[in-house]
Amino acid sequence: MNVSQAISVVLFLVVSLLSFSVWAFAGSLFANEATMYAGCAIVFFGFGGMALLPAAGLSGKSAIQFCISFAVSYLAYAFIWSLAWFSLPITFGEVVGSSIGLVAFSLILIRWNKLKISLLSATSILFLFHTLGYYLGGFTYQMIQGRGPLGLELSLSVETVRLLARLSWGAGYGIGLGFGISKILYLSRQSCASPSTQI
Repeated sequence: MNVSQAISVVLFLVVSLLSFSVWAFAGSLFANEATMYAGCAIVFFGFGGMALLPAAGLSGKSAIQFCISFAVSYLAYAFIWSLAWFSLPITFGEVVGSSIGLVAFSLILIRWNKLKISLLSATSILFLFHTLGYYLGGFTYQMIQGRGPLGLELSLSVETVRLLARLSWGAGYGIGLGFGISKILYLSRQSCASPSTQI
């Protein structure tokens, strides 16, 4: 991982924590789960693309275009994931939603920005790191609340434990997805720099 990738992963982690803060601190203010998810997604629409600009190596009008393309890509992913989750609110629904959603995300991002990477490679990278981050976050979410074989017994208030658990899920998700997207952008830039490189 080079410096620009690392910066984007850290910035995307911050965006993810802000997004999951909607759930952690204001989840009870939403009418239902769907509107709460929409509130979380809006944070990614607004700031996710900006966080990835160091890895994309863009500025000016190209940066604005990339941020818009990210918002549209993430909207497609979030819609498909939510549709699958609310139809099948079990792990199978999460996997189906992630798989199809990440294909849509990759397709839009690649076509819009003319990235030099195949759809299969991009989706595979995203699915791997998204899944690792998502389920690592889910694991720490359970662990912090004292659940599972590695559950912790923290001397904190129930409210504090709940907040930390939700934010830990956001941290895992942000690191995983941020690294996956940054990796795709890095590989595309490398391919542009070395036209003979096959991805």
